[in-house]
Amino acid sequence: GKDILTGRVRQINTGVHWAEEPVSRFEHIISNILLMEVNGDEVRVSSKFFCYQNRLQDEVNLFVGRRYDTLRRDPDTAFKIAKRDIILDQNVLLPKVVNTFF
Repeated sequence: GKDILTGRVRQINTGVHWAEEPVSRFEHIISNILLMEVNGDEVRVSSKFFCYQNRLQDEVNLFVGRRYDTLRRDPDTAFKIAKRDIILDQNVLLPKVVNTFF
């Protein structure tokens, strides 16, 4: 009720506000990186990922799949992600919160 809303407003006013409370801890492993295509300033790359999410004391979630990235050359940073397609191995996502870019 009112106490929850008051607490949220107080938290937002501090300038420190998370999308989830408490914040999840993530580990990402990227492997099997394969250069698929080079076309001018763009590069297409595929890779596999394994993401481990831990939240609270007993919430553990695993995300496994493949990424297809299109990287575009940027003079300031070498490359930036222009497009990312994710194909998860799971058919159904069970986690309460998904807040990662894989």
